[in-house]
Amino acid sequence: MRIVKSLSAFWALVVMAGFAELGYVTLNISAMPVYLREVVGLGESTITVVGSAFLLMEAIFRAPMGMLSDHIGRRRLIVLGPLLTVFTSMATLVASHPLQFIALRALDGLGAAMLWPAVYAAIGDSVPLHKRAWAMSFLNMTYMSGIALGPLAGGLVNDLTGAKQASFYLTACLFTAATLIAWRFYPRDGRAPNSADGESGEKLSLRAFLNALRIAPGHMLLAFVVFFGIGLIMLLVKLYAMDEFGVSETLFGVGLVAPALAIAALSLPLGRLADRLGRTRSIRLGLTLAAGVVWSVVAPSQPPLAWVLVAAALGAISFVLTFAAWMAELSEIDPERRGVMLGAAGTAQGVGSILGALLGGFLYEHVPLTLGDIAIPAHRTPFIGCALMLTLGAALSWLVLKRERATSIGG
Repeated sequence: MRIVKSLSAFWALVVMAGFAELGYVTLNISAMPVYLREVVGLGESTITVVGSAFLLMEAIFRAPMGMLSDHIGRRRLIVLGPLLTVFTSMATLVASHPLQFIALRALDGLGAAMLWPAVYAAIGDSVPLHKRAWAMSFLNMTYMSGIALGPLAGGLVNDLTGAKQASFYLTACLFTAATLIAWRFYPRDGRAPNSADGESGEKLSLRAFLNALRIAPGHMLLAFVVFFGIGLIMLLVKLYAMDEFGVSETLFGVGLVAPALAIAALSLPLGRLADRLGRTRSIRLGLTLAAGVVWSVVAPSQPPLAWVLVAAALGAISFVLTFAAWMAELSEIDPERRGVMLGAAGTAQGVGSILGALLGGFLYEHVPLTLGDIAIPAHRTPFIGCALMLTLGAALSWLVLKRERATSIGG
């Protein structure tokens, strides 16, 4: 694979990823749950099944798409991935049956599987090891900006127009922008002229994917556990805020803006901190903080809204610190097959997210807890499960990850 090393390519990836992540957050976290419940009339269990179709397709195809990007280059997949969701955003407005929504979200998942392994591999291609977590933090910055602005953008256009369909026009525009940026500004790449056919063929084989799993089984298990916990709540956060605190869509979005934008601004310093601390220490610290934050908001009684906002900010800090170091860790397991390894880890994460989301929807709708005299309503149960899984992930990080020397950013 010809490696693209240029400043313009790097910034094209960062800006394109910003539009794409904003689109995915608006679509999956803001638009779909509310539209399916309040317009189509589906229950939370069915809503999470629809959302899980996205996660399932992304999980299945992340590793093959990562391998494909090693073979044909990153650019083709980076362009085609968001283009698919331009189509599905508009097609959602004419769908009516749950199976149609499932099929459309499955196409979205395929597009995400094309996009993200290629983007992260492209970042890894272009940045030296001692700056890799710092570089990955640029993508974290766009991710946090998407979390900050996605619910607000989706909720605001819905509230201003009085139509839950408005969010889907917005997502179509966002993914159109991502497609055009990648097509115009990311250089053409592809298989290097002197690449051997045999080498490329191996990279596209099932054996290559299984080898990736054998090389780092502990990493794959850790990815599964953590994302199982995240999956329990990821499709339900907005519905939880509306049910627990009675907030409007716009107010929900406004509540996320300040903490998420603050974390976006901290992404680069946190990426540098991850480089200085070392990948292993950063991952362990981030997972421990995340587990503590979720435990702090799962009290049987309603938590104060002010503390929930503070906890969201602390959780975002833990995510930024952990994810930059985690992607840097994965990118160094086997640098010659970076796309394969990132794709395999993405599959493990996706499978965990799917199973978590399916269970989370069932728990949210049907499973209150009773602990002696304490009654915990069903919509809080998935958050308890999330706290348990993040605690397990923090413990696993001490068994799976090997200590490496912290590196400095200079030089």
